[in-house]
Amino acid sequence: MKSKKWYKLDNIAKFYSFTNNNVPAIFRYSVTLTEDVEKGILKEAVEKTMQEFPSFNCSLKRGVFWYYLEQSDKQIIVEEENRPICDKMYHDGDDLLIRVNYYKNRINLEVSHILSDGRGSLILFKSLIYQYLKIKYKVKDLTPEDISSSYEKTENSFDKYYTGPKTRKIPKRKIYHDRGRKKKDTTYMEYHISTKKVQELAKKYQVTVTTLLIAILIQAYQKRMREIDKKKSIKIDVPVDLRSYFPSFTSRNFFGLITVIYDNNQSDDFEAILKSVDNQLKEETTKDQLKIRMNQMIAVEKNVAVRIVPIIVKDFALRIADNVINSSTTSSVSNIGKITVDKKIESYIRNFNVLTTTKYLQLTICSYQDDLSIGISSRYTNNDVIKNFCRFFSENGIEGTININEESNYEEM
Repeated sequence: MKSKKWYKLDNIAKFYSFTNNNVPAIFRYSVTLTEDVEKGILKEAVEKTMQEFPSFNCSLKRGVFWYYLEQSDKQIIVEEENRPICDKMYHDGDDLLIRVNYYKNRINLEVSHILSDGRGSLILFKSLIYQYLKIKYKVKDLTPEDISSSYEKTENSFDKYYTGPKTRKIPKRKIYHDRGRKKKDTTYMEYHISTKKVQELAKKYQVTVTTLLIAILIQAYQKRMREIDKKKSIKIDVPVDLRSYFPSFTSRNFFGLITVIYDNNQSDDFEAILKSVDNQLKEETTKDQLKIRMNQMIAVEKNVAVRIVPIIVKDFALRIADNVINSSTTSSVSNIGKITVDKKIESYIRNFNVLTTTKYLQLTICSYQDDLSIGISSRYTNNDVIKNFCRFFSENGIEGTININEESNYEEM
């Protein structure tokens, strides 16, 4: 019998493999097309796409010291959407960590963070869309964007660029957490506004769109906070795609995490918040600073004492670490950025959206043409922060639409 191919987990995947049974980390990409999805064509497109991305067709296996991924003989079942968004994937060692479904004119791809990050999942998703539209509309000479080899797709870029641990002192602060009551299930929302108008607003303030959105979120929290809470700092985690700084074609996890911290005793003036966020992002997103953070993350994994500890002990320790990390964060903003496609298929696509699971409140952003899509994931029953966030745009003449989803079908809020 031919042995199945297996893959070591990358640094990020190791962390998520241990915390998977609690709130599994899952990315969900959606594309809204101009016509309803044809199941047979989507199934064919999935089969062709997975031939190019075999490392996604895997199940999670438990070893003595670490989990690992093993290629599966199972095929992805394409079906009409019939379960909650980002529903749990992993129940046992035979389950795939990827899901494809559709609803009317929308195709959804859900990927476990164990397999890939936001950028890597986008590479796969765009390949799937290309295959689907190529088959459906018989588009000729459609140039694929991903031309990397199988080796490059499955490379562990964390290992490639690791140079050893470096110390970095981080000042301790009391971090604000929303005191609102949490729900068992996550509420998912899509907020769609004009890309052009948001870019013009960012240009007016002479900052990037990412800086603008983080500042708006910080101010939204300030308006929610009690006076006594303003002694604490607001901390926003910001994932950064390391492929932009360290050459890599990997479709596995390869991102760093920087933080933006705003002390509320500074000012509640919006331009002061903008300036602080802008300065911090510029300081933190240099290659040298990202290298230090990356090395610190990997150093724990490389520690000999950690490596020889049995998996049951690692599992327990990382669950505790996960709780500590989440208790030291206010929110998170992840900007996937501008999504482009071959001009031959632009007319078949209306918009994109991306969502992710969370334990608190998280924004996941992408844009396609003049549609800026902000995916909102929240575990809170109180939506004041979200309302404050959206109100900022309407007050600045940028109207949008927001859809809320607590089951599987979208309804306008």
